[in-house]
Amino acid sequence: MNEKIILQFSKTKLLKAGFTLAIIASIASTLYVMKAEALAWHVWHQFTHHDHHGLDLSEYEVAIEGKQLADYKNASGLAFNNETGTLFTVLNDMSMIVELTRDGKPIREIKVHGTDDLEGISHLEKDYYVVADERESKLWLLQIKPETRELSIKDGRLLKFGMNERGNKNFEGVTWDSVHHRLIVVKERDPKYVMSVTGLYEPNEDKQSQIEVQRMTQFDPALKWALRDLSSVTYHERTGHFFLLSDESKLLKQFNEQGQTLGSLALWKGFHGLHENVPQAEGVSIDDEGNVYIVSEPNLFYVFKPKSSRT
Repeated sequence: MNEKIILQFSKTKLLKAGFTLAIIASIASTLYVMKAEALAWHVWHQFTHHDHHGLDLSEYEVAIEGKQLADYKNASGLAFNNETGTLFTVLNDMSMIVELTRDGKPIREIKVHGTDDLEGISHLEKDYYVVADERESKLWLLQIKPETRELSIKDGRLLKFGMNERGNKNFEGVTWDSVHHRLIVVKERDPKYVMSVTGLYEPNEDKQSQIEVQRMTQFDPALKWALRDLSSVTYHERTGHFFLLSDESKLLKQFNEQGQTLGSLALWKGFHGLHENVPQAEGVSIDDEGNVYIVSEPNLFYVFKPKSSRT
């Protein structure tokens, strides 16, 4: 009799424990789908002290929302050219680079031969650009002149890394740090990280340079908890800050050189004047006036500006 009571009691405990675990799992799943940790980080940054030497992203509002870029497919990277005052995006499905005005109007198409997975682009200076091939884990230094309408990836200078396998979780974004003459490259996930590359391009053509690759570990703690993936990066020369874009977290986060978070821009409906979520943010750039530009697959274009500039 006692054994039966004990057995029944044990079964009841197991059932209650299983029910509790099911509730916890359900709550955790719901929070994950809602991107609760990203929302918490964003709200926290809105109420913490802002670095006055950075961009106050809490004061930004959308000025152009979800403008379609013609019939293009898979707009993936974005770069602003301070010398021309125009933007450049890469289309990985169409193997093309497209030059855009600041309001998202296409003004030039450049067909790129020899690659089918362009994911990032950055302007260095003059006619020189770097593009990233995600599947092959390669960076290419290309010269794109004002009259260029077609080029081969093989005409550029190749930088290939041996640290990543072929696949679709590799280089997602690249930007040029003009102050330290280095490229900043982000790997999407598994694992996600930020690294610097020096020596690929030297503004002083007479200077001999050696390519050096270094992981920027100061960003690792923030990446571990704050961003689910990395889809793009841009460097802002005036502030010396890095802006990391996460498609899965739907956040653009600002960091200083030490890896300290200095604010964020939320890409969800209801934030910063957005009427709908930014569906798949893949590229980001900032112009000389501090305006933030984002492209979202397959072909959506966004502009965010400080409220003060719109009054």
